[in-house]
Formats: sequence, C-alpha cells, structure tokens
Amino acid sequence: MPGKFLQVWERISLRAKLTTLSVGLIGLLLSVSSAGTVALLSTYLQRNTDTLLIATASTLAGENPLQVQRRVANGDLTLPALPSDYYIAILNADGEQFIGLVSSAGNDRTLPNFQNFTLDVVLETEGVPFDVDVTQEPGPRGEWRLVALPLTRANGSVVVALPTSTNRQIITEYGSIGGRFGVFLLVLSGLSIWLTITSALRPLREVERTAKSIKSGDFSSRLVARHGKTEIGRLNRALNSMLDSVEGAVRGKDKTLEQMRRFVSDASHELRTPLVTVRGYAELYRMGAIKKPKDIAEAMDRIESEAIRMSGLVESLLTLTRMDELQQLNLEKHDLADLAEQVAKDARVANPAVEFKVMCQAPIEPFEMDGNRIKQVLTNLVANASRFAPEGSEVSIELLKAEDKVQVNVVDHGEGIPEALQEKVFDRFYRADNSRNRETGGSGLGLAIARSIVNAHKGRIWVEATPGGGATFSVELPMAR
Repeated sequence: MPGKFLQVWERISLRAKLTTLSVGLIGLLLSVSSAGTVALLSTYLQRNTDTLLIATASTLAGENPLQVQRRVANGDLTLPALPSDYYIAILNADGEQFIGLVSSAGNDRTLPNFQNFTLDVVLETEGVPFDVDVTQEPGPRGEWRLVALPLTRANGSVVVALPTSTNRQIITEYGSIGGRFGVFLLVLSGLSIWLTITSALRPLREVERTAKSIKSGDFSSRLVARHGKTEIGRLNRALNSMLDSVEGAVRGKDKTLEQMRRFVSDASHELRTPLVTVRGYAELYRMGAIKKPKDIAEAMDRIESEAIRMSGLVESLLTLTRMDELQQLNLEKHDLADLAEQVAKDARVANPAVEFKVMCQAPIEPFEMDGNRIKQVLTNLVANASRFAPEGSEVSIELLKAEDKVQVNVVDHGEGIPEALQEKVFDRFYRADNSRNRETGGSGLGLAIARSIVNAHKGRIWVEATPGGGATFSVELPMAR
C-alpha cells in the first residue's frame, strides 16, 4: 500500500501537491484554532455562569426565607443580573422545596427536581457549582448547572440553577458559523494558493520551452532574464550561464570537428607526398633501376629529406597535443634578448640570403618564462618570416618594454597577409595559399603552436601589416605573475 500511494503521489503535479498540502495545513490550523476558541468560549461562559450563580446564592443565603419572595416581588431585594431562564429554590433541611422562584420566561419549562437534596448533601458541595441531571423527567445529563448554599437565618438551603442548554446553544451556533466561515476561508485560500503557485511555476514552462528548443538544436535559446535575488531569477541566471557553456562547448566541438576534418585532409595530403616519394625510391632500388652510386646517393638524400619533413610534421602535432592537454610550463628566469640572439643566429645559418637583426630599445631584465617554449615561438615566427622574405631583404626582431610587459615584434618585408586572413593564420593547418606552403615546406602548424605557447604564458599574439609591405607578428608577455 505505501508503494502504491507513493506511485500515485508521484503522478500528481507539483502545483496540485503544493496546493493540497497548503490547504490541508491551513485546514488543520483552522481546526485547531476553532477547537481552541470553542474551548476558551465554553470556559468563559461557564465561568460567567458560575460567578452569577455564586453571587446570587450568596445574596439569598443571608436573607429570611419567608420574606424572600415578597422582597423580590416588591423590588426590595436586588439580585445579580441573571439570565431570563433562571430558577431559585428554598429547601428545608430534608430537601423539601417550600419556595420556588421561576423567571417569567421559564414558567412553562421543565423545572429541576430537588428531591433528596438534603442539607447534608448541600454542605458536601462546599458551594462549588456543578452540572447535574435533576429534571423531573428523564433528559440529557447536565441540563442544569447549579450552586447550593446553606441558609444562615434558617435550617435549610438555597439553590440557584441555570440551564446549560443556553451555553450549549451559543457554542453550537458559534461552531456552525465558524465552520461555514472556515470552509469559505479554505476555498478562498485554496484558490489564492492555486493562482499564486501557478504564477510562481509559470517560469518553469519557460524552462521547458527552452529545453525543447535546445533539444531541437537551437542552442542560442535563452531564458528571460529576471532581475532581483528571487529563486527564479537566480535559477534563470544559472541556467543561462549553463546554456552559454553548452553552446560554447557545442561550438567548440563543431570547430574541433571541422579542424579535425581539415587535419585529416591536410595531414593525409602532407604525408602522402613524402610517403610516395620514399616508397617510389625504395621500389626503384628494389627493382634494380638505381645502380649508380650517384643515383643511389641522390635517392637516399630525397628519402632522408622526406623523412625529416614527416618527422617535423609529427613533432609539431605532438607539441600541440601536449600544450592542449597539459598546459604546463617550466618557469625560470631567462634573458629574452639572449633567446632572440640565439634564434637570429640559427636563422642566419638556415637562410643566408636574408639578413636577420635583433633590436632592443631598452635593457630588459630577465623574467620568468619557459625558455624553451618562448624560443620555439620566436623560431617559428622567424622561420615563417624568412620563408616568405625576398632574397636580400631584412627580418628584424624588435624587443620593447612597457611597464610590466614585454613586446616582441618579428618584422618582415615579404608579401604580407590580407587583413581578412590575419586572424585565421593562427588556426591549425590553415594556409592562405596551399601550393605556396608546400613549396616552402610549411605544415600550417607553426603559428598555431606559437599561439598555444603564448596563451599558456597568459600573453597574446597577433599580426598586422608592416608599413611598406610585409607582415609584423607581435607577441606580448607579462613580466610579473
């Protein structure tokens, strides 16, 4: 049974659950409040009744029982303001009634029977009011509430009684009115709670709509921004932030897939040519087509050259992979000017037809960096510049210092890069001119490696046109971390 109840409960909507629980709680509170109020009212009415009974009995107990009726009729005896249905009886010591005072409104009602209500019984009550069935005919128990006191001027007692039906009727009417009013309050509160919860949960429909849009592929869909520090406002901001991350991840995935497709295409093309060359020379040698020492040496040179080219491509790919996955740097203090000089010296050996210069406007003290990585960045930039620099031209490495940053400019005077392509040249395997890159031996990875290393150093890299023609690659590195 509990399991079935939980299953049924889970099928109920959140709005219905909240409304039911809220109305149930309000109903419980109203019931407890009504019961408490009825109890207080009953106690209050009984206390007032007891006060009137005791005051009246105390007044009559000191009077002459033979003159009570006359004095009351003449108005000489002032009694407390009893209700109109009171009954007063003067009894002798044996409990026989010889005087009875009945209100005008109560002359036709059934009167109490005080038979066997002797003086000894009266003394045992000690003047405390109590409920008792003393009707002449069988009736509901506790129909009268009375108090009995012994007379001080005669051997007998005085009994003052009031019917309890009046108080019961008041309590019943109050309970009826309270019940109807409680039902009205429950209906009103239920409707108000239903409307309030419906309004409060309306943003969840927006969440559902947005989720469906995301599911259908519209990753730009967002929730309406709500101001303030409400739960819905915080939820919308959190979900929008999550959706921004999801959209960024999806776009990144799409970009990665596109790069991967391009990588497969470019890498297969780049590797196909050297592999065909190596395989061709190997087959020629196996078939005996290459016999002369000169031809064999030339073939070995070509095989070695293509193997070196493939090794460079694989090494570049591994470098990018390590930078993407680890982002770890071996930070030590290095002199950037010395690194630039080393790079320029290596470039002069590799390309004697181009002049390489290092220019430093102001001394730059050593600062923390991964020396090997930064040297690799400079090497890639200088190699890229020298690859397209005309013979006899100049490639310069300029070192500039501005506050806590250092800027390195690698300037060449070659063809330059169109403005529309200046951001794309740092993408992996991007080539503005595929045929030119194959002729010059570029793999399209050097600038991507440079950007990855610079980003790991919390710096930035960009390219712009050199005045008079050419391209200037700039790297900005922070000196303090």
